[in-house]
Amino acid sequence: MNNLQTVTATANLLAALSLDGKDSTGDRQVNGSALELLISELVNTLTLTTQETKWGSEQVTQGNESKEEEVAEDRALAGAPKRSTDARGSPMVSGWQEVPDNSELMEQVYVKLELIGFRIGRRLAERFSPPNRRLTDTLDIVKFVCKDIWMMMFNRQIDNLKTNHRGIYVLQDNKFKWFLRMSGNNGGAAAARRAQPYIWLPCGIIRGVLDSFGVSTVVIAETLGLPQCTFQIKVVSDA
Repeated sequence: MNNLQTVTATANLLAALSLDGKDSTGDRQVNGSALELLISELVNTLTLTTQETKWGSEQVTQGNESKEEEVAEDRALAGAPKRSTDARGSPMVSGWQEVPDNSELMEQVYVKLELIGFRIGRRLAERFSPPNRRLTDTLDIVKFVCKDIWMMMFNRQIDNLKTNHRGIYVLQDNKFKWFLRMSGNNGGAAAARRAQPYIWLPCGIIRGVLDSFGVSTVVIAETLGLPQCTFQIKVVSDA
C-alpha cells in the first residue's frame, strides 16, 4: 500500500468513527479513548514508515540497535518483561513516543497527517453542517469549527476565539484533550516539541472544514505549555 492509499484509508477510518461517538444509526457508541489511542498509533506508525521509506528499514534498525540494547538491559535489571517484537523482530512501540530530531523527516510526517486531517474535515463538514442554513460568512464557519466540530471531536468547545477581521483567526484550547494524558516531565520546550505532531491532524481538519465551504486557508498550531494549544487560521486570498 503506497502513502496515498494509506492516507485515504486512515481518513476513511477516522471519519467512519464519526468522532462524536456514534455511528450512522445513532445507536452504538465508541469510547472516546479509542480515538486517542488511534491518533497515538497513527503518529508513531507514520513516523516509522516515513523513516524507513526515506532511509531504508535496515539503516533505521541499525541506528536504533544501541539504544534498544540499553533499554533492554535497563528493563532486565528492573525485572521487567521483554518488549514484544513484530514479524521482523523489531521492537513494537506504542503510546506517546519521543519525536525524532530530524526536521526533514518530521516535515514529511506533517504533510501526511495534515492531509489526513484535511480529508476528515471535509467529510465532517459535509455530514454535520447546519441543515437549515448555509454558512457563507467566514466568521460563522470558524465559529462552527469552535463549537460544533470541536464538541464532536473533543466533547468541549474552543475556549477562546479572536480575530482581527482581516482574515486572521486565533483559536485557543486551554485543555486540548490529546495533551491531557501526555507526560510533561521534561519541561516546557521539550514537552511542547514532543506534542507538536499531535496537533498537525487538527490543523488539517480545520482547513478541510473551511475548504468545504469554499474558504481557502493556511492553519498552523503551537503549544507553549501542555495542555494548552493555539491554532491560527489565515484566509488565503484568491487574488
